[in-house]
Amino acid sequence: MSYDVDSLDNTDPGPDAIVSTVLGSARPGSIVSLHRGHSGTVTAWPGIVRGLASRGLRPVTLTDLSSAG
Repeated sequence: MSYDVDSLDNTDPGPDAIVSTVLGSARPGSIVSLHRGHSGTVTAWPGIVRGLASRGLRPVTLTDLSSAG
């Protein structure tokens, strides 16, 4: 499996940019690349989850996704 949405969070663009990038590209079934260890990613996470939820989507881990198949 490979991701289809690159959040670009590893470039540290700031939380608002990360949320915008993810929500602008995420679709049902998308795999989003996010990196641990970047403060902007941690700060962006609640906004990403809220934005996905407003579309009826929810985040799952890659492990959950691969076991669902």
